[in-house]
Amino acid sequence: MEHDRTLSGHGFRLEPLTQKHVGDLARMVDADLWAGMSTPLPEGEVGMMNYIEDSLALEGCYPFAVIDAISGEVRGSTALVAHDPEARRVEIGRTFYDREVWGRLINPAAKFLLLEHAFEHMDVFRVAMRADARNSRSLAAIERLGATREGTLRGFRDGPDGTRVDSVMFSILATEWPGVRERLIARIDPLRAIEGQLGGPQLAAVGASVGDVSSSDDVALDVPGAVGAGTASRRWRGPRLRGKARRPRPQR
Repeated sequence: MEHDRTLSGHGFRLEPLTQKHVGDLARMVDADLWAGMSTPLPEGEVGMMNYIEDSLALEGCYPFAVIDAISGEVRGSTALVAHDPEARRVEIGRTFYDREVWGRLINPAAKFLLLEHAFEHMDVFRVAMRADARNSRSLAAIERLGATREGTLRGFRDGPDGTRVDSVMFSILATEWPGVRERLIARIDPLRAIEGQLGGPQLAAVGASVGDVSSSDDVALDVPGAVGAGTASRRWRGPRLRGKARRPRPQR
């Protein structure tokens, strides 16, 4: 559904997804990038136009374009979906990122902004995430956010190829958010310092050796259904790390 929410912090801006983002998003999508998603591959700009139109048509779905706050480049898309204000729950889904930023700051930063908005501005008690059971990269990335793995929903949905797909369900509760928030900030700040000091080729080399810059940070999530409506939000800007970059500690 259309909305006016903008979430900012940690070097990224999540702005309402519109058709103006079609060209940038269409150029980054291919069959390999789309693997594990629950919707058909949006081929070319026409396919991406339809994908965005579908996102905006879902009740209780708040889709965002993920923007690099410094360069202004579109780096992907994500959404809060299935918002049920009476039950105080929402899900994160419809997430994909440009391959150039896989394994870097974008996923923990974007998830932080979504989780902070959900718990502190939408007053939900539960944020859920689902991933294709075959998508080990997505499963690892969600677990590293601090989400609890609840179980596998067998034959939960149709895959793009027509086969039935198992989905793994995760959640974070409001009572867990303070701890998750603290761990995410401790993870994001060193990554932001590293990315601020290194160029693309150097980041690729760091990604091979530093846990928080591994390819498991890329996420392609299931797309759940949606009900309900949401509330307005104010903007939030996260802290900036100053000084020498520190090597991130491995997440347990």
